[in-house]
Amino acid sequence: MSKMYGLRWDDREFEIGEELPKSHRWDDGNYTEEELNGTSTIGVSVESDFLDYLDGIEEADFGELDIYNEYVNKDCYDSKHLYLVEIDTSWGWEYGEDEDEVVMNGAEVVRRIR
Repeated sequence: MSKMYGLRWDDREFEIGEELPKSHRWDDGNYTEEELNGTSTIGVSVESDFLDYLDGIEEADFGELDIYNEYVNKDCYDSKHLYLVEIDTSWGWEYGEDEDEVVMNGAEVVRRIR
């Protein structure tokens, strides 16, 4: 089973294991009613062992932890919470319109970062 991980900023509070709702398209900073095919995230990894790398259980020899740390430490989104989410890639995903954006179908919370 292949996994994909992403970061999701949101003002709503979610619990670990909870599936996130689908996101909506924004047009020049304005909310629209147009629903996306899944949850908008910043894609950080397609490594099935990403959580073990993140926890230091396994040594990481790839740049995905750097991408993760870069976004976690950025204040690029004005949201109350930050979540690490995952999907089984067979559930479906697509690239979004923004840089590094991945729209994940059935994204589930695996970590509450803040």
